[in-house]
Amino acid sequence: MIWTYCEQWNNLTETPMNPLTPEQAQSRHASGQLYTAVAFRDEHSAATLRVEMRLETGYASVIFMDEYGRDSLDYTFTLVNGSLFLEAATSYDYGDSQERGGYADAERMESYDFTTDGIIRRTVEVDGEESKESRHGIDVTGNWESVPNFGAYDALIRRDRA
Repeated sequence: MIWTYCEQWNNLTETPMNPLTPEQAQSRHASGQLYTAVAFRDEHSAATLRVEMRLETGYASVIFMDEYGRDSLDYTFTLVNGSLFLEAATSYDYGDSQERGGYADAERMESYDFTTDGIIRRTVEVDGEESKESRHGIDVTGNWESVPNFGAYDALIRRDRA
């Protein structure tokens, strides 16, 4: 995987905003400032995922993108007692749409919100209609990750978190 660094990713243009050198991104990582690491399979492919880190405010996010540059799966982590806790997961389904990046609207969104004490809230939105449910007493030990060293995102970017 080839990593590119920037301040943020622009979904509409599918390009980095305010590109950063690896050294600048590493400095931001060390100080907790916002930076985004964008992964490409090779130098000729579209972006496949991005990791947004802003540890000074206790936030990290992993966004997987589909072949049209759209967000397909989003993991949001929050910093709790020096570790990252997966507090939300959202998947997006665009049906047969082939719209690019930020121009596409998902037909279906399914999100899960997790609490450290084992509550999971599930929301499914289809064509503007929403259904919700919650469960208590769920084992969320798998939601914890160590804060990664700069560039060592393997634990965060695991797609399967069952």
